[in-house]
Amino acid sequence: MNYEAELNNLRAAQQRAAAANLENTRNQALSNLQAEQMQNKSTFNAQRSSANAQNRMSARNFQEYLASTGRANSGLSAQARMQNSNNLNTSINTLNAGEAAAMADINRRTTDANNAYNTGLASANAQIEADYIKNLLDQREKQLARDLQERQFQESIRQFNENLALQRQQLQSRFSSGSGGGGGSKKVTTSNDKYVKTGDTVAGGIGQVKGMPNRVIAGASIIDTPVYTKNGKKYYKNAKGKYVELK
Repeated sequence: MNYEAELNNLRAAQQRAAAANLENTRNQALSNLQAEQMQNKSTFNAQRSSANAQNRMSARNFQEYLASTGRANSGLSAQARMQNSNNLNTSINTLNAGEAAAMADINRRTTDANNAYNTGLASANAQIEADYIKNLLDQREKQLARDLQERQFQESIRQFNENLALQRQQLQSRFSSGSGGGGGSKKVTTSNDKYVKTGDTVAGGIGQVKGMPNRVIAGASIIDTPVYTKNGKKYYKNAKGKYVELK
């Protein structure tokens, strides 16, 4: 399995999921703020309409009062109209200020929602990237351990086969030399075929030797060679390991 490709796919899936969750949260917040904005606009429009209606009703009632008392054209009428206009302006300005404050609050919360989305997305991607790097390093370390274990296993097999081949070669060499796998150099034969040491020696490395002296010393280069008997005859072993009869 290509673990790097799998981790890349996992990272991409996590990033898509994080973005989708954050976007849903932001869109829900923006939708609620939009609904609140429309509700505020409707509310403040209704309040302004009510203030206008109340001001007109108040002015009409006062004019009717002045008319009933014969003062419709007096200075009180002009003062009343001015006062009503001031009152209406004050009410409308108060409502406009309240609406502006509500709009400013909605705009602030809209900005907060967008900032939360961007900050959350950056944070989520950073965490996803950190997890990706950690998982990638972990998998690479595990792969190195598996590769090392495989190399050690292959090396152990190679050494085993090498040792086995060496042992077989040694066994074949022993049997081909007639040792039969024993620890000595004696030829395994019947009792009549055995070469038996006599205790006597002849000068080694000199070929066929006539006579059989008890010991020959001819300088440091001469090596004593033991004498063997077989079937009443005397032999010595030459450099090739073959028994040669003494005459």
